[in-house]
Amino acid sequence: MDILTLELFDVTVSEALKEISRVLDDHPGLPLRILLGHDKMIQHNIQRFLDRLGRPGVLRAEGNGWRMDVPGPSQPPLAPTLPPPAPRPAVPAPGGRPLLLTRAYLGQASQGIGRRLLLGLLGELDPAVPWLGLALDALELLDDPQAMAVLEQLQARGIPVRISRESQLFPLEPTAFEIMEDSQWQRLAGRGEITIL
Repeated sequence: MDILTLELFDVTVSEALKEISRVLDDHPGLPLRILLGHDKMIQHNIQRFLDRLGRPGVLRAEGNGWRMDVPGPSQPPLAPTLPPPAPRPAVPAPGGRPLLLTRAYLGQASQGIGRRLLLGLLGELDPAVPWLGLALDALELLDDPQAMAVLEQLQARGIPVRISRESQLFPLEPTAFEIMEDSQWQRLAGRGEITIL
């Protein structure tokens, strides 16, 4: 039986998980052998990732590092039998509420996971959302190239991105984003007409 061997030395957690995901997508039925260094955080994150996929690995010391053996799935993956999801309506729902972000990531999770989840949420914003505001710690998104790409895509889709004037520690360099007077979102918040995250 073939076994795929994957060497993950000197990589970040994110790089390791992306490479494992790519290999599992390309070869879903094959067992996998992952060779690792001594970084416990990478080992732990890989084990959690594989457990969530239903492909738990067994970690063993080997030479100067570690080896994780991941058996193939017990059954070949089944083709999905659910009907495709219904298409989203092309016409936005009337009366969408603006969204104001006050943090650069969601929830209490680590900032990496929380940031990815927030960017995923922004990528799914309904066209009925009239604008997106950034205030307080959410201005950190302006220093993240991946977040900037998402914000620019929102602008291109017709959802303006606005930046709180009071939240700027120092004047920002000119951007494609509008500077917003804070009284605008505060008035909406006082009437319960804005979503604040």
